[in-house]
Amino acid sequence: MRAAELSLALPRNDGSLAVSVARRLLEPLGPVDLPAWEADHPALAWRRSGLLELTGRPGGPGLVAPIPLTSLADGLVLALGALAPYADLPRNGAALLGERARRLGLRRRGQVSANGSARLLKTLDGHLALNLVRMEDWESLPALLGGTASEWCAVADLVARQPTADLVAQGHLLGMAIAPEGRPPSPARPFSIQPPLGAATIRSRRPLVVDLSALWAGPLAASLLGAMGARVVKIESLSRPDGARGGDPYFYDLLNGGKASVALDFKDPEGVGRLRALIDAADIVIESTRPRALEQLGIDAASVARRGATWVSVTAYGRTGVTANLIGFGDDTAVAGGASAAMRRGWGESLFVGDAIADPLTGLAAAFAAWASWLGGGGRLVDIALADVIAYASGLGEVSGSELSAWQAFAEADKGPLYSLRQPLGIASPLGADTVSLLSEL
Repeated sequence: MRAAELSLALPRNDGSLAVSVARRLLEPLGPVDLPAWEADHPALAWRRSGLLELTGRPGGPGLVAPIPLTSLADGLVLALGALAPYADLPRNGAALLGERARRLGLRRRGQVSANGSARLLKTLDGHLALNLVRMEDWESLPALLGGTASEWCAVADLVARQPTADLVAQGHLLGMAIAPEGRPPSPARPFSIQPPLGAATIRSRRPLVVDLSALWAGPLAASLLGAMGARVVKIESLSRPDGARGGDPYFYDLLNGGKASVALDFKDPEGVGRLRALIDAADIVIESTRPRALEQLGIDAASVARRGATWVSVTAYGRTGVTANLIGFGDDTAVAGGASAAMRRGWGESLFVGDAIADPLTGLAAAFAAWASWLGGGGRLVDIALADVIAYASGLGEVSGSELSAWQAFAEADKGPLYSLRQPLGIASPLGADTVSLLSEL
């Protein structure tokens, strides 16, 4: 398709889907004005966010995703801007989807995740994603596969001989991050919230956010709330601090700069008591643990919500039901949510999409739900699952055939600059740097 034809078929500033997403999210809050907005077409946003370099076979061209993931990201940022027009929010939500990979210089690897820890594998009757993030995951492989495998090629050979359902069920029993390639129904919203959102009001004070989360999605949500005016306190276990502290320090600063740091001994009754006191003082609590972990400390999310706070629970597959305590990360949950299946339908092959793309999308959605709940008086329990956020994006529409080819050609022909990378709010505090001063306020 020639460039002139592309310009007619695909307007350069078509942000209509992002606007539609924002309006749908804001509808329960009553009349809310959207800020001025000029979004790129999803195909352009895909390239300009760096996602074209992350999606596709390593020896082939970068590919656009057939589902509007960038439109969801842009719509969420637009909705956040409507709730906090004074906030220093990212101009493009899509930029957040590729920022870690651009910092680390990651590239597309096809059926290998951009960070190298996960694989899309052919089973006897389909495909699954297996994410071996931790050393104990490799040690669990004989119990998963019924044979010894110390390298990925041996893992792939054993997986190919067995049904998907059997492998996934056994992996879940072993506490592994494993997911069947799915096409689940699209939920009505990217999160569940009870009681439902109501009319937003102007609040005269800044909320206190207690951030118990780790890695990417939860910390991103808390950092966005900080940019919107919240006071954010990051709480970590002395024995098991946020694993992201051992990763890229600049990206860690991006997610955690500007937060106070409290470190407590969760095995000590006094430490647990201090944790409860901080939670009792919070307006918003964000956590990304399996529900039973906090229950073992005597902390009940529903009780915290009933006393007026907003509790945001970020999990792989939701905090209730048989999937409540399953392990999942951004790449494998995206496969469960339908991202790789969409690539197979659109491009003929199951491929990873972006870099752990469920994480930043979930962080954006969690920030919106938390702030909207707080503006509505709090007292809500937000249940947000990484897989559900991808499934929601899939439900916004999927392109195929000639339309997908046009998107691809438009992205490849684009010469616009990549989106500017965000800068951290500051250097993240050392572990426990603010423990004494924060506890003295209680």
